[in-house]
Amino acid sequence: MRLRVLGAHNLESRDTRMESHLIDGVLALDAGGLTRALTFDEQKQVRAIILSHRHFDHVKDLLPLGIAVRNNGVTVDIYAIQDTADFIKSKLLDGSLFPDFLRSPSPDNPVFRINVVEFKKEFKVLDYTAMAVPVPHAVPAAGFQISSGDKKLFYTGDTGRGVADIWPDISPDVLLSEVTFGNAMEETADRVGHLTPA
Repeated sequence: MRLRVLGAHNLESRDTRMESHLIDGVLALDAGGLTRALTFDEQKQVRAIILSHRHFDHVKDLLPLGIAVRNNGVTVDIYAIQDTADFIKSKLLDGSLFPDFLRSPSPDNPVFRINVVEFKKEFKVLDYTAMAVPVPHAVPAAGFQISSGDKKLFYTGDTGRGVADIWPDISPDVLLSEVTFGNAMEETADRVGHLTPA
């Protein structure tokens, strides 16, 4: 697996992008900085997106990606837990902001297809095996273990104290963890479900 960090911030500026990572050019982990970091040709190679949760900095680029790939003739699969899937369907991809990418360009060949995943049950994503694990955050959230051959990566998404409780369920070779706040903001991090370096 080749991992490319596209964005690792909860703020966006000329020099920073929101949360998004890309595996082998085809599998995105969150979509906060997906389009801003990729060329149009690279965007058209994305075949699946795993969403850790529904916060804006993790889903922001679904809409511009939908515009970029809508005439590609390929459906991009989105994988998410129920809470995230419900939000995406009812608030973001409902057709009120942009075209209804769950039914456009046609119901038989939409831009996006949402797949609801269950915690601690493996599922196939392209040529990978994935598994969602609950992580503590301000809204229902999942971390994901992604496996390819004998290699495993675990992406925490946004998470707070208590994330160590998931270790019996995963066995990654690589850990991709968020650290949103500095040590001086530990109290704030605890309150909103994030980590600090300490």
